[in-house]
Amino acid sequence: MSQAYVYEDGGKACAEEGQVMLDGPDGVAVSMTPKAAEDTAKELLRAASQARQQISKHS
Repeated sequence: MSQAYVYEDGGKACAEEGQVMLDGPDGVAVSMTPKAAEDTAKELLRAASQARQQISKHS
């Protein structure tokens, strides 16, 4: 997957009125249910682990 820019700063999350608000880099803003936020967190952790393994293989 080609990217014009890869961000090094993570987003910030908070809970507001029963929703999870995620403010990411470059003005990205997402509102999710608690379940969607949990699923997204798991997917991010899985993908981050996979990406670290890919970096290790290329070092």
